[in-house]
Amino acid sequence: MQFLKSIHLSLLALVALTSALPAPELAERASPCTTVLPAIARVDEARPVESYLPGFKISQDNGATNRNDVFAEFTIPAGSWGCTLQYSFSAGYSLELSGQTAVEVYAVPGPLNRSPHGIDVSWDYCPAPLYQVGSVNFETSATQTTTRTINSFACAQTMTYRFTIADWSTQAGNVEFEQKNDAGLRMVYGC
Repeated sequence: MQFLKSIHLSLLALVALTSALPAPELAERASPCTTVLPAIARVDEARPVESYLPGFKISQDNGATNRNDVFAEFTIPAGSWGCTLQYSFSAGYSLELSGQTAVEVYAVPGPLNRSPHGIDVSWDYCPAPLYQVGSVNFETSATQTTTRTINSFACAQTMTYRFTIADWSTQAGNVEFEQKNDAGLRMVYGC
């Protein structure tokens, strides 16, 4: 009987010891997050066949006319996991916001066409949105960094989105900022 008690206690000690060790897959996921920035392309309804328009500008005039939308395309390494679409602005970062600023975000089939000049899309020659993946009101703070999550996804090697003033609005609106290495849209993965 004493022998069985010793074996039982030894087995319990072994179970306690092995359960205290980290699981290999959990240890791998403890790595720091990776952040990638998008390639940006703006399209302008008033200039329907022009490509390579500069700047991050989402806007429309009253009556939902003269719209400007932005495409953002991220290239993610194969095997990546946990992709999160965000925006981030440091304290006091300048945004130009006026009128209706509710923005809808749509998944778009990618990759977008490219040329030596960059992403080659125009209002008339761009892929149609597949489905809405989020909505966002871009904002910043004078005193602290502002980071907001738009949505999280399973990662793909090419992740492409179209940003547009909310389709339920016919009011004029404008959202503009400079996309930079430390400000604007980003995709975070591997957290």
